[in-house]
Amino acid sequence: MGGAAGPALTYDLGQRTPIPFERAAVWGSRLSHLSTTFRVTAPPDVVFDLIANPARAPEWQTMISEMGDISGRPGGVGSSYVGFYKVAGRRLEGHFVITAAERPSLHQAAGTTRGGWARWTTMIEPIDGGSEVRVDLEYELPGEVLGSLFGILTGTRLDQEFRRTYENFRNLVEAEATGYSGPSAGSGAGFGAMADSPDPDDDEGTAAPFVAEPVATTVL
Repeated sequence: MGGAAGPALTYDLGQRTPIPFERAAVWGSRLSHLSTTFRVTAPPDVVFDLIANPARAPEWQTMISEMGDISGRPGGVGSSYVGFYKVAGRRLEGHFVITAAERPSLHQAAGTTRGGWARWTTMIEPIDGGSEVRVDLEYELPGEVLGSLFGILTGTRLDQEFRRTYENFRNLVEAEATGYSGPSAGSGAGFGAMADSPDPDDDEGTAAPFVAEPVATTVL
């Protein structure tokens, strides 16, 4: 925090291209930012399919206690889900909608909680037989959480959970990529098969880990 933040990325749903936008980050603001870049030994489509499937989020996201309603195709723009998160001893209900996606390179979800919001962007690139994953999370905690005696500790806790979440993700996606030989033509099972035969009326998204040596999580 302190001073103006540099340009961040958002996405135009029609063109599916990054557009810079300005965001102010000042002392006392409830807006926070976490980001990381890392490599995984797994192809981008495997990475994307795991990130884009909300039903599997509890397998790797450490702060999710359970999932609620899930609607739409995993990774499709406009699909949505409800997740219940543990933050600062509170149980927060988050409602997320996929706002941009292009399999297997981009996945963005925007969500709201009571008094808070989040935008979670994942960009994936193939590299050295695996993937490089870049994750960017912007969020604002509800005032009731920020104003509690534990408010100052919340950001540190979220940073730790963010790191643990993507360590879990790396382990899970690399285990699933073992023996992977690419999408099977004509296969009718699994999300991968659905992604290979997109519904013309449904936008499909991308999200995947960004391959690169684990970089220290940045907290602004």
